[in-house]
Amino acid sequence: MLRFFLSTFYLFVFLSLNHLWAVEEELNIFPLSKEEVLQSQPPALKPSSNPKIGEMIQHGKYLVEAVALCGDCHTPKDSQNRPIMDKWLQGATLAWVNQLSYKDWSSHAVSLVGLPEGWKEADMVQYLETGMLPNGGYTKPPMPPYRMSHKDALAITLYLESLKDGNNSETDKKESATKSGEESSTLFDK
Repeated sequence: MLRFFLSTFYLFVFLSLNHLWAVEEELNIFPLSKEEVLQSQPPALKPSSNPKIGEMIQHGKYLVEAVALCGDCHTPKDSQNRPIMDKWLQGATLAWVNQLSYKDWSSHAVSLVGLPEGWKEADMVQYLETGMLPNGGYTKPPMPPYRMSHKDALAITLYLESLKDGNNSETDKKESATKSGEESSTLFDK
C-alpha cells in the first residue's frame, strides 16, 4: 500500500513539474545563467552620509534584488527576455499575463523608482507590512500581498527612495504611466 502511495505521489510530482517546465518553455522565461547575472547588475548605490541609513539601504537593495525579486516584473526586458538595466525598476509590461489570459491580473508593473507615484514612505512601509494599499484595497496578482517586518519594509522603502535621483526623472515616470497605465491595469490598482 505504501509503495502504491509513494509511486502515485512521485508520478503526481513529476507530472506537475513537467507541466511547469512546459509553461516556462512556452513563455521563454528561463532563469538567467551566472554569466547573464554578472552582466546585468542594477545601478550602484550612492554612499549615504549616515552609516545606519547606508546599512538599511544596502539591506533594502539585497531584499529587492535577491529576496522579493522586484526586478523580475518591474524592470522591462529586451528581446532575449533579459532585464534592461538602464531601466531598473522603472515599470514594465507583463506580456506573459496576457499570453496566459489571466483575468483580473495586472498586465503592467509600475515604476518603483522613488516609490510609486503619489505614495509616501509611510504608504510603502504599510503596504510591505500588511499587503494593504494606501486606499484600503489590495494589489492585483501577480503582485504578492507582502507581510514583511517593519525593519525590512523600511529598508526596501529607503532603497527605492535612494534610486529616484540616479535612475529616472518624474517626467519619465509620468510618461511611462500614461503610455501603459491607461490601457491596462497596474499592480497597485484596487
